Amino acid sequence: MQYEALPKPHGASDTPANIPATAEDQEGMPRVSATEQIIVSSPKQNADPRSKHRANGAIILEGRLHPATLAFAIYHSIRRLIIPVIPLFFFGNRIVTAVLLSLLIGASVVRAVVRYLTFSYRIEAGELITRQGILERTERHIPLERVQEIRIEQGVLHRLFGVVDASVETASGQGVEAQLSVLSRREAERLRQAVSNKALVQDAEGRSNLAADASAAERKRLHRLHLRDLVLAGLTSNHLVSAFVLMGTLWALVDDILPRDYYERTARAAHDQASSILAQGTQTALIVAGSGLLLLFLVSLLFSVIGSIVLFYGFTLSQSGENLHRSYGLLTRRVSSLPRRRIQVLEIKEGMLRRLLHLAALRADTAGNAAADQEEKKEGRDVLLPIVPRRELDALLPVIFTDLEPGPIVWTRVSKLAVVRDTIQGGLVCMIATGGMYWYNHDLFGLWPLILLPLVCGVSVLRYYNLGYMFRERYLYTRRGWLSRSTHIVPVRNAQTVTLRQSPVSRRLGLATLIVDTAGQSYTGGGPMISNLPLEEAQSLASTLAHRAAAMHYQW
Repeated sequence: MQYEALPKPHGASDTPANIPATAEDQEGMPRVSATEQIIVSSPKQNADPRSKHRANGAIILEGRLHPATLAFAIYHSIRRLIIPVIPLFFFGNRIVTAVLLSLLIGASVVRAVVRYLTFSYRIEAGELITRQGILERTERHIPLERVQEIRIEQGVLHRLFGVVDASVETASGQGVEAQLSVLSRREAERLRQAVSNKALVQDAEGRSNLAADASAAERKRLHRLHLRDLVLAGLTSNHLVSAFVLMGTLWALVDDILPRDYYERTARAAHDQASSILAQGTQTALIVAGSGLLLLFLVSLLFSVIGSIVLFYGFTLSQSGENLHRSYGLLTRRVSSLPRRRIQVLEIKEGMLRRLLHLAALRADTAGNAAADQEEKKEGRDVLLPIVPRRELDALLPVIFTDLEPGPIVWTRVSKLAVVRDTIQGGLVCMIATGGMYWYNHDLFGLWPLILLPLVCGVSVLRYYNLGYMFRERYLYTRRGWLSRSTHIVPVRNAQTVTLRQSPVSRRLGLATLIVDTAGQSYTGGGPMISNLPLEEAQSLASTLAHRAAAMHYQW
């Protein structure tokens, strides 16, 4: 059974993003070719932004790509092709391979030249406008008020040329709307300030002027991570699996250039070594196996620490006016600006080790987040602050949410029937496992899963004591997790959907789970959720939350 309360966000447009131009839209526009494509991102209702900027808009900022675009195109082509081509070069026809490689790189260079010569951007009439293409021309209009985040990345090669990559994300939820690669550092900073830190106002004659705002204000450093913090972040993070994946990736790269009989010779050597160890007795074999596992664990831990340092080196969180700024990275330097009002959900993540050391990490979602993938997490885009002492959060939270209500957090517990519900569900799993093992073995050994029933009950009690919520006038707090704890803070005005769900066991016990959906929940684990609430309490909370969200002004 599912209940939903859908607040109508005040001021939010019902018009979907990326609507193609209609015949009415094209009236008064310059003549375009048959293959020209106009893309409008998040257009305003009852207004044609393209005709508006043609009629009375003044160009505030305009520019083109840096000439180093051509060098980067060659570099990226070689990097993509070098690994697949190495085996062909050594074991195939070298002349054919060289010709094929030259053609592929040449095609990439031609494409880069066309993009460099045709790509342009400008800010006009409250929009960021990009234009590119010869035969098929694409023009994209992005209203500045819908821009969620500007990311600037600078790798090692970028530093040699003094250039950066700039990415623009909007509230459409489709990820990057405009990719400007590559720009000079100065031009990228001008673009970032114009888009993120300034607002367009209209003077009495209807002409656009750029009003200075917080960009003139000096940045205030909120938090900076030192090397010892990054080491601690690597040691306490849950990135050991990622370390194994990294080692596997490196092995896969080496695998392409290894001799064909390498694995056969390695397998024979491993078999001979294992036979020699087993011949020395069981105790020796156990010691060697334990030592191997310990060595593997230490190596993975080392990879985790190195990854933390490389990714977050020099991490600085600062504030100027309405914007939060993040800069970090050893090899690839990343800089991003995030307006505080556009943070949809804030998550305080405490892993098992970090809870013991009173440490936490902050993650934030905005309306512009596309579905998070592993690549984005590898780049640290989901992190507002990688690691911070728990005691410092009380000072940081009011900076992130300026209207956060003061006072201590007093958690409201869920129903005590949560212990019964979780025990029943865990017990059913144990019973099914017991039945399957007894049917397979036909002896008492198949009953061993029943030993886990007390453990299931104990875990259910721990889960109950770590579930809770607090509902204030403007913010909803939720908490869950007994081993690794997640605390979500969501502004009530950002609630889009409030849903109540019941499983068959929950219906029998009169319980429900309340789920709050906002415009962006890519990075914070699915957003706020309160499970095992009494049904009447859940219905009352959902109704109050939905009506209060509908009455508040939604902020993009």
